[in-house]
Amino acid sequence: MKRLFLFMPSLWVLLLITLVSCTSEAPSEVQDPVLAQVFNKTLVLSDIDGIVDPINNQEDSLHLIQSFVDRWVREAILMHEAEKHVTQDMGLDQLVRDYRLSLVLNNFEQALFENELDTVITDLDVEQYFNANKEQFRLSYDIVRYFLIKLPESSPNVDAVIQWWTNKERALLPDLKEALKGDGAYFVLNQLQWHSLQNLKKKLPKKRAKRLSESLDDVLTNNNYLYFLKIFEIRKKGDLPPISFVRDQVEKIILHGRKMKLIEDKKAALYQKEINTENVKIFTN
Repeated sequence: MKRLFLFMPSLWVLLLITLVSCTSEAPSEVQDPVLAQVFNKTLVLSDIDGIVDPINNQEDSLHLIQSFVDRWVREAILMHEAEKHVTQDMGLDQLVRDYRLSLVLNNFEQALFENELDTVITDLDVEQYFNANKEQFRLSYDIVRYFLIKLPESSPNVDAVIQWWTNKERALLPDLKEALKGDGAYFVLNQLQWHSLQNLKKKLPKKRAKRLSESLDDVLTNNNYLYFLKIFEIRKKGDLPPISFVRDQVEKIILHGRKMKLIEDKKAALYQKEINTENVKIFTN
């Protein structure tokens, strides 16, 4: 028996009258007409309420409705076929219940975090947590603080870079950066920022990359490029990192801990509120 039906042209006119008209009411016999049926599933007019904008013309509205119905039919056919393959041991009902529970709890937790979570993390908070948990932050790779400028030997800024490099005057650094941006140069000029030592080596000529040490201050030429390199500090794998290098990680850990504590505190408060009321009955005592 054929069990897939689409109710098309004659209903579209009534459907458009119902959806496009903002003031008039449709006749009672078409208050909720059937638009499509796939096996035991039915799509009615009220199911697509709101997909047509009253300002649309009838042709656009008809196209929107037809597209919606087509998608619904395709999905309904696919769902019917998928349901054939649901096995008894799949525990579908329990899975649905568990999924619904997780959605409800997640929604409650998000509302709780938005209204009650303290998200302000101070320098002192970070320092105290780091000092109490140093061992878990030991470096898994070498890191370095450095200055590096790489630019073509033909650059019009070569003389300015050489002059600045001699004394590295901080007051002139913003102007230098601005000049280098339009020169096709590569530069790292934040003395406080830490980077992977391995990544720095990839940016240097191989001979220089093999010989890096603290306090290195050098200018070299390679393949028509000038390299200005100064290394301020290196920390090796296994060393403790500076707090600034792990600050983001520490903040995430602190925030996660606060979230877990907030949930546990709320759970305990709700338990104490309800445990001795008529709302809770325990039959195992």
